Amino acid sequence: MRKHGWIVFMLAVIVVLMVFYTIAYTTDFRQIAVVKTFGKAEDAVYGKTDAGLHWKLPYPIQRLVRYDSRMFIFEDTYTQLQTKDNQNVLITLFCVWRIKDANWFVRSIQGDAKVKDCEDKIRDSLRSAKGAVVTTHPLAEFINTDPDKMHIEKIEKEIFEKVRDSVLRDYGVEIVTIGIRSLGLAQGVTEKVIESMKAERNTEAADYRARGKSIADAIRQRAKTARSQILSFANAKAERIRTEGDKAAAEYYAAFEKDEEFAQYLRKLEFWKKTLSKNAVFVLDGTMLSFIDWLKYGPGRLNNATTKPAKRR
Repeated sequence: MRKHGWIVFMLAVIVVLMVFYTIAYTTDFRQIAVVKTFGKAEDAVYGKTDAGLHWKLPYPIQRLVRYDSRMFIFEDTYTQLQTKDNQNVLITLFCVWRIKDANWFVRSIQGDAKVKDCEDKIRDSLRSAKGAVVTTHPLAEFINTDPDKMHIEKIEKEIFEKVRDSVLRDYGVEIVTIGIRSLGLAQGVTEKVIESMKAERNTEAADYRARGKSIADAIRQRAKTARSQILSFANAKAERIRTEGDKAAAEYYAAFEKDEEFAQYLRKLEFWKKTLSKNAVFVLDGTMLSFIDWLKYGPGRLNNATTKPAKRR
């Protein structure tokens, strides 16, 4: 009996666990749980605000469906569109979204609501909004050498606003952000854009060259004016100095005229004074100066050579 009692006890525990498993469920902060009663969605449980243990009726009365509450991202396909000025562009968008109203999300998607099904519907709305917005803007607002003339953020915002309200109303999802992933041009448009950019650059280059030439001419003119003023000032000052020098020289000439020989003597002394103020070397001819022999042979020989013999008495 004891052996059968343990078996009954274990079976009872298993039954209790199975019943508990069918009526209890847990959610974490990354999940959204939706309980369906006979296929109809009841109030959703959001893990961010109500994580933990929850209860439901056993299957097939109620069935649990879980969704990821985190953000999803997808990229749109390349689409060739025509701008306001009839230029063809190739644009790819990216979209970030998440489930906001899980009950409406489940009701809006027929059958078992899946993320992929909802993503396809968002993609259709995104493609429609992209075509409606791009046609209202010229090509220059997409591609331009002047960043101030590009309105990429404005275009992205317009597409975002068109998609946001419609998908929230229709599918219960929130669009977090929409942006241009890539932007391309058809070959013919590319050539036109390049030629336009070249022309614009050439115009800017010509403008810079003209302004540079104008500045250079102004600098040269200022330099010529300054040169003329400096030369005029220098010539005037030189003329004043020359006049003062002539006046001083006239006074000296008047004094020199009183004794011309003495004046020449003083000028010579002044010349030799300036000449001999530094180290000077003189080269003299010994045949013309008799005292050189004294320096060459000494005073004894010079005296013997020059002294006459004494007369005898």
